[in-house]
Amino acid sequence: MGEAVKRTGEQQAEVDLKAIEATIARAVVKRTALPPYEELCELHESLVGHIEALMPLAEKQINRLNRGTVAWYQKRSRFDLIPHQVRQGLGSGLQSADWHVRTLGYTCQFLISNAGVTSEARPMT
Repeated sequence: MGEAVKRTGEQQAEVDLKAIEATIARAVVKRTALPPYEELCELHESLVGHIEALMPLAEKQINRLNRGTVAWYQKRSRFDLIPHQVRQGLGSGLQSADWHVRTLGYTCQFLISNAGVTSEARPMT
């Protein structure tokens, strides 16, 4: 068991929470004008990388919940949709790309809140 705890600690150390939160803030910010497509592509790539890093941690935490409870079902259902969201891509236009990046930002927030990683300053709501 000590080895499993050590490995989980190492995985959490690999997750740069401040960088993830900064990327999320850029993704979900309310904009008055759409950003350039290149910026959305960069955000998309960063968010997908963060999602891939957080998914195993969040899955472990979600699987620790009592199966069959409302909390487990809600979190597991949302978690199971994430691979589909990631595969969707940015879409054909600027508006769809902005929407998809924003959705991935909220997905990252969900994963952080369910991954068992902590940050001293968490202004996210």
